[in-house]
Amino acid sequence: MTRQQHGYLLFTLQGRRFAVNLLQVAEVDQPPLTWPIPGSPPCYVGAMNFHDTIVAVMDLAAFLGLPSCHDLEKVIVADPRIASLAFLVERVLKIAPPDQVMLNDAPDDPCASAVLHLPEGECILLDVAAIAKLAAETINL
Repeated sequence: MTRQQHGYLLFTLQGRRFAVNLLQVAEVDQPPLTWPIPGSPPCYVGAMNFHDTIVAVMDLAAFLGLPSCHDLEKVIVADPRIASLAFLVERVLKIAPPDQVMLNDAPDDPCASAVLHLPEGECILLDVAAIAKLAAETINL
């Protein structure tokens, strides 16, 4: 199976629709209890315990340069093979199977890998590995 045959997790940030490939996701859950990360950029809300592993939690909207979200209902935990990172998002909308999705070229954004066209409209496909790489650079400044 190819990566796109596994589907996409659709969610919202500031009312805009985004997606990530399910292969890049370990778990989706309620926002966790977090502890501060001293000296971290403002987009990091803290760290959480995820199955006995410390994972940095970020407000994904703030990281992407959108206004910070205040109504964060879910946390998307990245696959640990990619990074110890989790993203707070407004809402998880659905899992879109690959047969309902058409992929187009990515917008000019280092975190995006494509534009997904779905029956209900477009959304930006984010690349969790690219976000993790950029996030590591911001924390290592």
